[in-house]
Amino acid sequence: MPKFLHKFAQPRLIWWAFGLAMGLLIVSNVLATMFHSWTGGYGLLDLGGGANAFSAKTSVTPNLAYELISNYGDQRSSHLWLILPDMLLPIGVWLFFGLTLLWLTREQAGWQRWLPSLASLYLLGDYSENICEALMLSQYPNQLPSVASLWAWSFMLKNLSIGLNSIAILLLLGWHWRRKQQG
Repeated sequence: MPKFLHKFAQPRLIWWAFGLAMGLLIVSNVLATMFHSWTGGYGLLDLGGGANAFSAKTSVTPNLAYELISNYGDQRSSHLWLILPDMLLPIGVWLFFGLTLLWLTREQAGWQRWLPSLASLYLLGDYSENICEALMLSQYPNQLPSVASLWAWSFMLKNLSIGLNSIAILLLLGWHWRRKQQG
């Protein structure tokens, strides 16, 4: 990563980004749980139909998207409005992942210096997922099969990149801890 970005990788900013991400996650989960109850048990597309992050699906299909949308009934427009706050959550998560990985790789050389770019992979996955959701919801009852397929791939990319970012952070924390114990 370019050296000028490392000035942003400060523990104070990392904690701020963590707080922002957690605050947005809590608000998003409360809204998702409310939406799940409004629809009689059909959750947001963002969660694969789950009530909230604790019951979210790990994989989805294009058919699931339209199965959920068709069961939303009058609440379909509510889902469109709930995408707006969901556009803020990726920023908080991206900042946390990116700043944390920048801070943990500040002394690294070689390919490890590029680990902070994993955060952008998450941002790409989540935003493309949200855009696909908005398109499918706004065009319903017309179905957009290619958009639904892209939504399923974006959902997978988002979840995969959350795992990759988390694993990278844990491995780097372990590496730093081990180095500190030895030195």
